[in-house]
Amino acid sequence: MFSEASTVQKWLVKRLVELGWEYVPGDKLARERTDVLVEDTLIEALEVLNDRLHGFPERVDEVLPEIRARVLAGATDGLVPANEAMTTLLRGDHTVKYVGTDDYVPLRLIDFDNLGENDFVVSDEVTFGPPGKERRYDVVLWVNGIPLVVIETKTAVNSSVSWLNGARDIANVYAVEGPTFFTPNVLVAATDGKEFHYGAAGQPGEHWLMWGSTQDPYYLDGTPRVKRSVELLLTPARVLSVLRDFTLFEANPDGGKRKLIPRYPQVEAAEAIHKRVLDGGTKGLIWHYQGTGKTLLMGFAALMLLNDDAVGGPTILVVLDRLDLVEQVERQFRTVGLPRLTVAGTKAELSQALKDDKRGIVVTTIFRFEDVGVLNDRDNIIVMVDEAHRTQEGQLGDLMRAALPNARFFGLTGTPISDKDRNTFKLFGDESDPGYVLNSYSMERSIVDGASVPVHVETRLVNWHLDKGALDEAFNEFADEENLTDEERDVLAGKAAHVKTLLLNPDRVTAVCEDILDHYTAKIAPLGMKGQVVAYDRELVVAYEKELNRLISERDLSYTTAVVMTAGGKDDPTDWAKYELTRQQEADIKARFNKPDTGPTLLIVTAKLLTGFDAPIEQVMYLDKPLRRHTLFQAITRTNRRYTNPVTGQEKRNGLIVDYIGVGNQIAQALKAADPEAGGKRPVDVDALAAEFQTKLDQCLARFDGIDRTDHSYEALSAALERVKTTEERDAYAREFTAVQTLWEFLWPHDDLKPVEDDYKWLAQVYEASRPSKVSDALLWHRLGAKTLALVHGHITDVAVTGTGLEEVIVDPDSIDALRKLAEQGELDLDPDRDYAKAPITLDEVLDTIDARIKKRLDATGGHAVYATLAEQIEKLRQQAIQSATDSIEFLKKALEVAKTAVKAERLEDEGKLDQAAHLLDPNIGALTQIVNEYKPAGTPVVVDDVVRDIDTIVKQVSYSGWAENQSGDRTVRKELRSVLSKYGLPLTGDLFDHAYAYVRENY
Repeated sequence: MFSEASTVQKWLVKRLVELGWEYVPGDKLARERTDVLVEDTLIEALEVLNDRLHGFPERVDEVLPEIRARVLAGATDGLVPANEAMTTLLRGDHTVKYVGTDDYVPLRLIDFDNLGENDFVVSDEVTFGPPGKERRYDVVLWVNGIPLVVIETKTAVNSSVSWLNGARDIANVYAVEGPTFFTPNVLVAATDGKEFHYGAAGQPGEHWLMWGSTQDPYYLDGTPRVKRSVELLLTPARVLSVLRDFTLFEANPDGGKRKLIPRYPQVEAAEAIHKRVLDGGTKGLIWHYQGTGKTLLMGFAALMLLNDDAVGGPTILVVLDRLDLVEQVERQFRTVGLPRLTVAGTKAELSQALKDDKRGIVVTTIFRFEDVGVLNDRDNIIVMVDEAHRTQEGQLGDLMRAALPNARFFGLTGTPISDKDRNTFKLFGDESDPGYVLNSYSMERSIVDGASVPVHVETRLVNWHLDKGALDEAFNEFADEENLTDEERDVLAGKAAHVKTLLLNPDRVTAVCEDILDHYTAKIAPLGMKGQVVAYDRELVVAYEKELNRLISERDLSYTTAVVMTAGGKDDPTDWAKYELTRQQEADIKARFNKPDTGPTLLIVTAKLLTGFDAPIEQVMYLDKPLRRHTLFQAITRTNRRYTNPVTGQEKRNGLIVDYIGVGNQIAQALKAADPEAGGKRPVDVDALAAEFQTKLDQCLARFDGIDRTDHSYEALSAALERVKTTEERDAYAREFTAVQTLWEFLWPHDDLKPVEDDYKWLAQVYEASRPSKVSDALLWHRLGAKTLALVHGHITDVAVTGTGLEEVIVDPDSIDALRKLAEQGELDLDPDRDYAKAPITLDEVLDTIDARIKKRLDATGGHAVYATLAEQIEKLRQQAIQSATDSIEFLKKALEVAKTAVKAERLEDEGKLDQAAHLLDPNIGALTQIVNEYKPAGTPVVVDDVVRDIDTIVKQVSYSGWAENQSGDRTVRKELRSVLSKYGLPLTGDLFDHAYAYVRENY
């Protein structure tokens, strides 16, 4: 029979021995069942690690009672406070003065620098407790006779238990009944062989996280993930590293303490920063998903740098771009007890701290560097810039670097920017790092790990919801009736289409506020979570506050609201004076919002609190403001923090965005990761996603073929459940439906979804009815559901992007003679002295020569897209040649064109402009580039490549077969072409428009 001990526990002990732990069975340890420590081993370590103890047994008797007292304090002082005191002792930060000596010296219980000087033991079946109340711990890791890690194992073959049962055993039973055994604890863990989770002493089991590596596939799970977790976290070196470098204790507002141990991406990033500094590097970019602990990451990195003598007493400068973030970081750093902390709140304070050569941690804002000159030229000033994408690429960033000419700069961001004006990658990233990123922790990985929750989107259709297509059609009909010119149409369209005209309509305000309260009451309030309302502007904020409060009173609800916005300007209405808040008043509102038992219930904002606001209790954001790209991404991730209501025990399963403004495409773009080379995010083809949804829906429905979906009886439901009866069938259906659900939530209310709404709801009901009730199955389903956002991101990245410039190359059929000229010039690496009349160039020779040249460049550039495409074209030509050798002259023509393109690409590469070579692969791009260059007004400061790319992209999106012969199609293309020209400040009429339109009409 399989059992817990014979499967998971036995494997774990064996693997730990392979990782460097010596196996000693629990009943063979030299200790009594009531002893926490293996004192013989501890005494031996004390004598080896402390010169003042060696040869003085009486001095052992001086320190041993103090160590015992620290351990026993867990039963009197509380587990976490006692653990904090014991951590100080274990780290060697406690000093003693022996009888007969004159000075205090550190007491070392562990050698962190020479691991071989320590005794590492793994034991199983360790019993602890007084007679009649003993508890048996499955696996314990001892260092020098001190129990640092306790692991609970559960069998993998019992579906009614899981790792969570083990975690709860430790957190709710063992640590409560026997706190002294956990006083020296570094970490606790639980595994059922299918999942491995770890936590800190005093942390509820539900909050334990997963360990891993950012180098592994994010979807790694099951036994492979368990093995990796053990191999990475439970080595002697890593356990001691967590103890020495990555353990902090945070003071709670109620006066208690909370132990903080790291997540693996924090460890990776902090160690990467530390190593980069030691190696003499000057910069690095940390790209971690929002809400995954960048503030603590900076704290851990700062500790490592400050505690390493090799860094030479550094100054750690933490630079932020908002005062409220300074307060937030200062509060976090102070509550965890980071040493030598200074806040430079003014330019003078910053200048003084740096000119005085202050060592330690200095927190300030980027604005304090304005016109300060050179402040310090030391090279062990390490600058960590939080939210590095926002304010670093302008004048302030330049001034900061000028003030600290030899400093090392590390940027931390969840939303790096790469566009024509800013590039976070190039500013902070080292070119030797893959993709210019020193360490990355992605959205997908964070959600799979449980470090953040997925964010769902609900799209709302409300009266006067902006339907751009219908609005354009109505406007065009009106313009035709009035015989307006194109210029007049553009002027009127710009004035009439202002979003605020619709949003301020009183009926719409009431409708949205009613829906907010309906939604909050039904979905959020029962969970004990709170919400944020984001209005278009301050006027809408005020309108929403008044209407929400009126409806709350009318419905006799217990909800309360609070407004956080900038107010008090000279042009503001007088009745807005009540919204003018001091920094303390705003801080009080945020603090009360984060408490489950106080108001406000709903925060109403327009700009404030959209970024940098950490409120785990916030589950829903009611979004009624058009946002874009990194601002939108930062806003919607306000809801992604993990949270469990301390009163009800309700866990937040996902964040939720309720979209009243129609930002579906913008959300898709915001979720698309920035490309450090390509310059930003790409648009998403929603229609293609709708087609993919239909395919996945059909696949899901096929499982229930033969069942009448219009029959809503219990018998029909039972028949459907029979199709997902086994665990394998349920799991497979869970994966299928999750993919359908993901796309539905993203696409709704796309027109293609409405005809199949009943089918989708039917599948959803079967899904809910088939959810298992057992603990392990519930966890499995929870994990699958928690991948919603990661699946969305994955689907988005798989969508084909239009306008990439990688279409089929069009060759010049009349240029065959140029082949010889190229050969004679040596461009094809052929013999220039060759007599081509007697030894003509063969097709295979041409293809081989061009292919070799392209492959050489392809390897040298790391697989650049231009050369990769040319290599594909050569391979296509070779295959065609095999099939039809009679058309050799045409193949030579095509080969010539590829050769020409390769030569041009090489020249651009030699000039450092290879990324501009996309137009070589697309004749339309090349032709439009020539037109814009020739006909744009002299001195116009535009990036021609950007103009051409936008024209090509937008025309491909709006054009269709036969559009030029259709009045509506012709009008749409003209309008979109003018919109691109207008975007770049180019004339809407004249030669540029005429020639560009003529080319588009002929070739698209």
